[in-house]
Amino acid sequence: MNDYNQSLVLAAMPADVYAALTTSAGLRGWWTVDSDADPADTVGSELRFRFGSHYMHMRIEQLTPSAEVHWYCTAAFTDVDAFTRKDEWVGTRIKFRLAATGDGQTRLDFVHLGLVPEFECYDLCQNGWQHFLTSLQQYVATGTGTPYRPAEPHPAVPIAA
Repeated sequence: MNDYNQSLVLAAMPADVYAALTTSAGLRGWWTVDSDADPADTVGSELRFRFGSHYMHMRIEQLTPSAEVHWYCTAAFTDVDAFTRKDEWVGTRIKFRLAATGDGQTRLDFVHLGLVPEFECYDLCQNGWQHFLTSLQQYVATGTGTPYRPAEPHPAVPIAA
């Protein structure tokens, strides 16, 4: 199997990256502001992430401070009409492995176990992970990422008489 994986160097210490992965504020800062992730630092907790009409629920499986975060997908819905299976993420696992590089930075080895090219959602999800892992990289370096933000409702416009 060719699970999706990506490695990158983050301009932050492992403890800061770990906080971005295990706090509600951190997860909202780089992945999606539309989430229920409290507590995000307790094994067994359920995290709920929404991206418009798409969603995924993760159960925290393992936490090793400043080193590893593991999630298991318990529910998912990818709202793409062309997809015959909209819950492909269910049963997949996401692992963030962190290692200090010795120069005040962190190497992140990310793998989404079970997200394989045979999935209908693979291209969409691959592009999503590339965007959001770059967002994580920006978030830990600057305090500002590019998380998913729901569209703001448009203000009511009065109808001319």
